[in-house]
Amino acid sequence: MTYSRIKHFQIKLIPIGLVSMLIFNNCASTDQSISPTIDLGQWMEKYSVCRGKGTLISSGPVRGRLYFDYTCLGEDVFIHFKDVLGRKTMMMIMRPNSVEAWDIMQNIRFSTESIFLRFPFFEVLKPIDLVSIFWGIEPINLLKVDTNNSMTESEIDIRFSSDGSGLQAVYIIMDNEKQSIEMTFDERDFGSAYPHLIKQIPESTPHAQL
Repeated sequence: MTYSRIKHFQIKLIPIGLVSMLIFNNCASTDQSISPTIDLGQWMEKYSVCRGKGTLISSGPVRGRLYFDYTCLGEDVFIHFKDVLGRKTMMMIMRPNSVEAWDIMQNIRFSTESIFLRFPFFEVLKPIDLVSIFWGIEPINLLKVDTNNSMTESEIDIRFSSDGSGLQAVYIIMDNEKQSIEMTFDERDFGSAYPHLIKQIPESTPHAQL
């Protein structure tokens, strides 16, 4: 298994509202990556669809665990989260230039803009990078840095872990919040989908306040 630190950025953080939203409504860690030399477009053309399961773990001031199922349909990624009791808590739809979320328990819809405001690592990790991650490919547009660099109080550190068969884990560390997120992919099947996950957020769902 190999590990790589992909980003080590200094950015101004805001309160981690979306993490709270995920965890407190009863909201990942490991790592595996297909060689970054693989072109995402060619990979999607070869398989068309991909599905998988995983775990999202948050440590720090906001702590919790969520389980997720997902389906990649080309560049669209549909993710459904469940809490430890098996209750559906959150649905997310990711596309190359957007990400939307539906807090099912509170019946609130979060637009791309509101998510970016609540989740500061989107300043570094773009939606297209997340599409690549769910396909099991380490994003190639993130600069690699010296893993021995020390963190300062205003940094976000993003790391990937791989065993050579596909990206298995992503670690996001928000140091000045003393908060970390670990997303582990436990299963990934290329050429298969979970059709029941491919749905849109109801248009009648009220939007969250910015």
